Amino acid sequence: MNEQQARAVLLVKAIETESTGDAFLSAAQRDAASAAALAAAPRPASAARRLEWTEAFIVRRAERLLADALARQPRLNALQGDAWLMTLLRWGLPLLGLLAGLAAEFWVSPQAIDLLSPALSLFVVWNLLVFVGLALLGLRRLLAPTERVSWLGAGLARLAWPRAWTRPLWAIARHFQRDWMRLAGPATGARMAATLHLSAALCAVGMVAALLAKGFFTEFRVGWHSQWLNAQQMHALFATVGQWLGAAPITLDDMLRLERGTGAVKADGSTWALWWSRLLLLGVAAPRLVLASLALWRARRALGSLHLDLSDPCFVRLLADHGGPATTAVVLPYSRRLTPAGEHGLATAVRERFGPSATPLLQPPVAYGDAALALPALPRDQQRQVVVLFGLAATPEAETHGAFVRQVAAAAGTLEVWLDSSAFSAHLPPGARAARLAEREALWRDFLGTTTVRVWQLEQQDGQP
Repeated sequence: MNEQQARAVLLVKAIETESTGDAFLSAAQRDAASAAALAAAPRPASAARRLEWTEAFIVRRAERLLADALARQPRLNALQGDAWLMTLLRWGLPLLGLLAGLAAEFWVSPQAIDLLSPALSLFVVWNLLVFVGLALLGLRRLLAPTERVSWLGAGLARLAWPRAWTRPLWAIARHFQRDWMRLAGPATGARMAATLHLSAALCAVGMVAALLAKGFFTEFRVGWHSQWLNAQQMHALFATVGQWLGAAPITLDDMLRLERGTGAVKADGSTWALWWSRLLLLGVAAPRLVLASLALWRARRALGSLHLDLSDPCFVRLLADHGGPATTAVVLPYSRRLTPAGEHGLATAVRERFGPSATPLLQPPVAYGDAALALPALPRDQQRQVVVLFGLAATPEAETHGAFVRQVAAAAGTLEVWLDSSAFSAHLPPGARAARLAEREALWRDFLGTTTVRVWQLEQQDGQP
């Protein structure tokens, strides 16, 4: 699916997950959208085309529901495209880079070519360090590939959301942005990288334009002043760089004559203006433009073939309600053993979370401090959901609970953490129960970060709802 379709799907998912009642979408609208999507593309009999049909069904349903939601709340349309701040940065940063290059060279050396000009030298060295850093980063990713998510892009987009939004709109926007960064974070990061590379290239072009423009109004004074660099050292440096750039040869006599700027002639101004122009264009602008083009290519390729994570519980439940594959929730209890009542509550929670056809597959409990067991193999026609079950009363510890979650995530890819509040809430007075449960849940959410966390009361106690 393309970018616009993916945005529609994730925005509808956020609306259905975060909104309550019929504030944005009614049950009748959801049923009508599902029926229309099924009628437009009947379910194929071939398993080979099942993934294609699944995404097409979800997209058609989302596009219809989004139109209904926008009719009720037009302000949601702000999430359908790039935030205005991102658009401003995409166009404003390159222009700012060009202006900075023009101003820097005019301001630092208005009537001279300083061979050790701070503006030119620091700019070239900074770009050289950037190139080295990018090469090392690329090598690291080649040796140990990691998923890249542009959380900077998410933060910038969040700054552009309207301040007048209500709390439900903010909840929907946060949910959408989190899902969008997981799906298209690398593409968003590539777009930002392209903008930064283009800005640096235009800054170099601005410096060259300023350097050459000064020659129309003044005769350059060429030289340098340095306490530590003499003519021999300057000749070694500039002659070497000049050979790499294919510039005209520089002799030691030239550098001796230019030392302290006392022996320069008019022709030296043209020579060194062209030397620095060649360095800025070939050594900075050209590589930056190549990097910007590669980043844009990566972004377009990623955004042109987006694929949903169909293991997401929202999609699992939706597909299960419309004849999708059976879902099995592999539940891994940690340092706890469920009673028969708890197992019954677990089955109810699994059906509520993953759809009425979902079934739990409860694994043997893992003792405190032990490593995770291997996940069981399931038939190919079943959808697997992995759930780690902790007790809400436990205090989360990085070396035990955190290590266990990381081990399971490495084997499963995606998982959810469920917290059973049964034992904890049984010892709380009714008046303080809600506040204490909320505090405990917040503690676990802070500990687990971006991992999906849900709290269930698997065993109902006497006198509790």
